[in-house]
Amino acid sequence: MSRTWLQGLRVAVALVAAVLAVGTALAGAGKQLDTIWSHPQIASMNLRNIALLPAASYDLNLETEKQLETAWSAASKPLGYRWYYSTLSKELLRKAFGGDSVIKAVRDDILKDGRVDSLAAQRLCTALRTSAVFTMRVDQWERVKMEWNQTGKPWTRATLHAALVDSSGRLLWTATGSETGEGPLHQTDDATLGVKSSGLTLEAVTGDVGPPAFAEVLDRLFSRWIPKFPHPAPAGSGG
Repeated sequence: MSRTWLQGLRVAVALVAAVLAVGTALAGAGKQLDTIWSHPQIASMNLRNIALLPAASYDLNLETEKQLETAWSAASKPLGYRWYYSTLSKELLRKAFGGDSVIKAVRDDILKDGRVDSLAAQRLCTALRTSAVFTMRVDQWERVKMEWNQTGKPWTRATLHAALVDSSGRLLWTATGSETGEGPLHQTDDATLGVKSSGLTLEAVTGDVGPPAFAEVLDRLFSRWIPKFPHPAPAGSGG
């Protein structure tokens, strides 16, 4: 084996290591969980109350939308706004517009654009008597369990887009983010406690903990969003 060949091998190994290191660094640097934007004059805008409009999910799943609305309701209360949460918002919109057609139109806008447009926001805020409307869209909602003969970690992931539009139709704040929660590692050789019948087949029963609940994943996501959400104007301030 010649010295030249060995030197060439060392150089090749060094280059591969360098490429892998750069790739790892870039992957880490590019792992951005949230993209949040605020209007430049957000601090001077006098927001008092906000209506949470019904959430919209990519697959039109009402249970998903309800879980999302419940999680945001709990997370947003400490902000200090007077919130009209989705149940009240729906009721007020039905009375103001004479039925569910407005709710469907709002859902369609959110699914298409991630928000209601400026004209719709003005009409909605007038009907709801609020300073702004807040919308949320589910772009991914997935929960994966490990089968008894698989090795890996169960996981739960939620990807959302949210927007805040005021009564003049101005877009004030947007957020897009994703959060993934993992359960403990499951090994194919983990002890099986027994079997259960599932239709025409038998399934193994193990002592594994499954993927995290969506509430847990949303709590992590909103814990990042809430500190960056605009805060209400001090009492007595103009605007």
